[in-house]
Amino acid sequence: MEVLKATFPHLAHLDIALGFLYPTLGVDIVPPPPISKKTIELGVKLAPQNACFPLKVTLGNFLEGIEQGADTVFMVGGVGPCRFGYYGEIQKVILEDMGHRIKFVLLDHPRYGFRRFLDALRSMTGGRFSFIRAKRAAILAWRILRFTEELEGYLRDLRARTWDPQQLETMVTQSLHRLRQVSSPVALDSLCREVRGEISLLPKDNTRDHLRVGIVGEVYVAQERRINFDVERLLGSLGVRVHNSVSTVEYLLHALPFFKSTEKLEAWRLARPYLNRFIGGEGIDSVGSTVRYAHQGYDGVVHLYPFTCMPEVVAKGIMGEVGRDYDLPLLHLAIDEHAGEAGLVTRVEAFVDVLERRRKFGRKKLGVGG
Repeated sequence: MEVLKATFPHLAHLDIALGFLYPTLGVDIVPPPPISKKTIELGVKLAPQNACFPLKVTLGNFLEGIEQGADTVFMVGGVGPCRFGYYGEIQKVILEDMGHRIKFVLLDHPRYGFRRFLDALRSMTGGRFSFIRAKRAAILAWRILRFTEELEGYLRDLRARTWDPQQLETMVTQSLHRLRQVSSPVALDSLCREVRGEISLLPKDNTRDHLRVGIVGEVYVAQERRINFDVERLLGSLGVRVHNSVSTVEYLLHALPFFKSTEKLEAWRLARPYLNRFIGGEGIDSVGSTVRYAHQGYDGVVHLYPFTCMPEVVAKGIMGEVGRDYDLPLLHLAIDEHAGEAGLVTRVEAFVDVLERRRKFGRKKLGVGG
């Protein structure tokens, strides 16, 4: 029976859940190294110049995984008027043109056909797909993924409020490391209880009313801190409590048959006065989540997206109207291989300075930034 040695693209901490799921299904995995300057250079060199930045970075992931011995690539597909749907096909052609004789498994959205979706799942396990085994493994992997996002949520919310941010960072990093060793629901439950208890005991600064900023945007750029210059950490270091509306869990949940993300559905409902149709990617989510942050009294919104991303460029124009209606400052950050950390830091610091001045002197007097 064929045993695959598969590599896959990085996305936040998704590799922790996949690191449990794939071996359980009988697939050897070759995780690509963490995203680095080399990863980006490899992808940029080979991808079409005008391709989306995430296509280039994930292509770099595949090449580094192949360098380390992978003979199979796992990639997901997209739907709607967004170039994400072409990523896998383009990357497959590029890798074949380079002479790599690999198996490229593209897991398309079930909307393209449930049988095709199941066939891809079987292919991902070398033809040994067992529904019962896959169900058990997927449930635990799903819970692992949800806990990684819970840990990230602690960082975003508490980094600015705890007296010792470094202790919090260390605690979360160690918890993520221990999460990689989890192999049963009992072990996961025990780890979750322990970590939640430890974090709840951290001394916090409850004397200040910290600024609150929400993050919206395209799923890859908004989630992958190694390409967005870890803007969440930057905001936290400036004393800002952060909430990220973009979630890998919600993204996957909404893509699965028979399930829907209630958070996404709510965002789409809130977006309806401004945008009442799907425009691809996370465009409508960005608009709806901006409205939600306005309703919740947030001080500002940071919009992260790949440079030239069509859905997010459309959303950007519409979000301007939302910002004017709710007097909500917006900061739009388009990321590609030419983006520089120094410029981004300067813009974020200036944005936070505006938010602080609006708090101090009143919103209307300083107008809407963006």
